[in-house]
Amino acid sequence: MMLKITLSIALGCMFYSLYAYEQMAVVVSEEINATTAQMQRYEKTNRWNKVGEKIPVTLGRSGLGYAAFKQPLKSEGDGRSPAGLYPITSLFGYDQNTTLKLPYWFVDENLYCIDDVNDSRYNKILRIFDKNGLPQSYEVMRRSDGVYRYGAVIGYNDSAQKGRGSCIFIHLNHSDKRPTSGCTAMDENALKTFLEWLDGSKKPHILQIPKSECGTYQKEYEGIECQ
Repeated sequence: MMLKITLSIALGCMFYSLYAYEQMAVVVSEEINATTAQMQRYEKTNRWNKVGEKIPVTLGRSGLGYAAFKQPLKSEGDGRSPAGLYPITSLFGYDQNTTLKLPYWFVDENLYCIDDVNDSRYNKILRIFDKNGLPQSYEVMRRSDGVYRYGAVIGYNDSAQKGRGSCIFIHLNHSDKRPTSGCTAMDENALKTFLEWLDGSKKPHILQIPKSECGTYQKEYEGIECQ
């Protein structure tokens, strides 16, 4: 059963990678359990070219975890950010009107992300107006700490395989810059610049890897840096 689940997630990632994408954010950590990393933006012409400066980002409290084939495997509640290549599928924030170039969720008090592994809406963002319809476990997107004031959705586990992780975002750092629960976070100015750069017509992706694997990816993505 576990092999079937990991294959499903891995094939989903491979499916996304078949598309010709022209924007990629590369996040490189010192090692698999590191809770901080560096992110560099790239755009592709005949090779991958750097955009802007490298910025520090915060990862999950347990570092990175894999979707398939390698340990540690990512699972619900493990505190690991997903390692590998994933699409950035949509954006969200507290502003009702934006000029951003990806599908956008306005975050109000009725917007939730479902992390209940036994709920049919697992790993879905949706509006729930009848609070009697809330599942056993969920994320309130209009958080009191404001770290979802701006953000992006990483298309991890879009097939909603039970227990393999949910609600994976790029969002604002906590005020003390502590590790996340499995998302990728950065400071406000850097995040605003990042969100404004993302362009749905260029099918943006994020690649998150430990430095030990960067050399392998350099062969496939000519132009990315590992330092």
